[in-house]
Amino acid sequence: MRVGLRDRLFGVVMFSTAVTAIFAWLPLARIIGRPDGYEWGILGISGAGTDGPYWIFICLTVYVVSMLFAAFRWPRAIFYPMLILWHLLVVAVVGAGVALGGDSARLQGQGLHFSFALWAVLVPLLVFLGLAIAWVIVDRRAGGAPPAAPWGRANTVRLLISLALLAGALLLFRAGTNYNWVTAVAIATTVAHWIMLVEAFAASSLQPERRAF
Repeated sequence: MRVGLRDRLFGVVMFSTAVTAIFAWLPLARIIGRPDGYEWGILGISGAGTDGPYWIFICLTVYVVSMLFAAFRWPRAIFYPMLILWHLLVVAVVGAGVALGGDSARLQGQGLHFSFALWAVLVPLLVFLGLAIAWVIVDRRAGGAPPAAPWGRANTVRLLISLALLAGALLLFRAGTNYNWVTAVAIATTVAHWIMLVEAFAASSLQPERRAF
């Protein structure tokens, strides 16, 4: 029962982690693809394209990619603090935004034309943090993860698909205007790239073919 609970929690935690982590990568992908006309901002730190401290997104992307890789390929003792720290950081940033902006604080996406009250976003983020902590406790009590499976052919295929999707997304960003339907397709392609990247790190169900000698 405990193993089943651990696996279910892990799936939910990885989903919530990947969803929140993509907000670190997506602005950087847009800056790389088409910096002209793209404006970004978080907690009073803002810029337009490469004008501004966009290195923040580089640091965050390196961290989240390392964290997602660690979820499947490194010892859980490394992944536990990275996971909790990430969710704490997300809650802290959104919580600070709510405290500073009040009811007027919003999460906005220019490319997909969405806007949400930031306080409403904070509620599920707190739930995600609680689930991450719960999973760490359950996983530790269950003895942690089994040894990671070797990198297999399926992992390589998924990684190549992810890179192809990334290349397509950057080309679409370049072709778009930051606010039209082409940019919306580019964002959707970036999300697909991110999902495939996470899948590439996971244990492969297709092992290399055995050869008889």
